[in-house]
Amino acid sequence: MMPAIPCPQDIEQRLIVSLRKKGYKVTAPRREIISVLSRNLSHPGAMDILHKVRKKAPQVSLSTVYYTLDILKKEGLIQELEFYDGDNRYDVNVTNHINLICRKCGRIEDFLGKIPFSFAQIQERTAFQPVGMRYEYYGYCKACGRRIQLKR
Repeated sequence: MMPAIPCPQDIEQRLIVSLRKKGYKVTAPRREIISVLSRNLSHPGAMDILHKVRKKAPQVSLSTVYYTLDILKKEGLIQELEFYDGDNRYDVNVTNHINLICRKCGRIEDFLGKIPFSFAQIQERTAFQPVGMRYEYYGYCKACGRRIQLKR
């Protein structure tokens, strides 16, 4: 059975409560950034977040977005996905999961199925002590796959 995807309100509440417990102030700009992150499960980049936040809070700067993302990342509340050929993206799902990355549009989706190997299996077979993982499949999302099929 696959785990359920939490609703945006639950994600937002988890991030806000966690920040407060860790002693951070949840300012209006931070709240807007968290709101955008929790409602956009396509792993937005900082500029995407800024554009959406500015619709409600035009005074928010890119440095505020990056500073907030850095706090959330440092506290283990989000994951930063780094790409050598594109902007870094941010994921509110910090559980071990597979990312499905579209080569055409760049969309990233979470696949919540079984991970091929557990940390224990890796350590048992290799003596390597894993502390995190990043597992990705590259291909085409449903919409781009449909467009590719139409062009053939």
